[in-house]
Amino acid sequence: NCDEFLYLGGNEKEGHKYVSELLGKETLDTNTYGQTKGRSGSYSVNYQQTGRELLTPDEIRLLDNRKAILFIRGERPIMDDKYDLKKHVNFRYTEDGGASPYDYAKTPLAHDDLKIDINRLDDYELLSTEDILGE
Repeated sequence: NCDEFLYLGGNEKEGHKYVSELLGKETLDTNTYGQTKGRSGSYSVNYQQTGRELLTPDEIRLLDNRKAILFIRGERPIMDDKYDLKKHVNFRYTEDGGASPYDYAKTPLAHDDLKIDINRLDDYELLSTEDILGE
């Protein structure tokens, strides 16, 4: 129940089937030609339309790992290359990019900057429920 769905790959059989169904079907036009030679030769053309899945579950399974499929409600599906995170300008600031791990203990907390002495009661006014509700 979402407006967007991004398929990045996977090995789940049901997932391949689901993506194949989301992609829908395509129509294939086929022309066949026939000719007989001889005394009363003939020539024929047969035109046929057939439907098949845009990608079968097996074709989804074998999809290149560098590809992703994006589904947006009301739009046709989009197949595109996945973004290579190692090419991001800030990748060097991550541990995978060679930076040291982030130390949460060194990060100051927002309440550390507050200049309020909680021991001084005259800084606070205790409101009743009636005051809060405006009664």
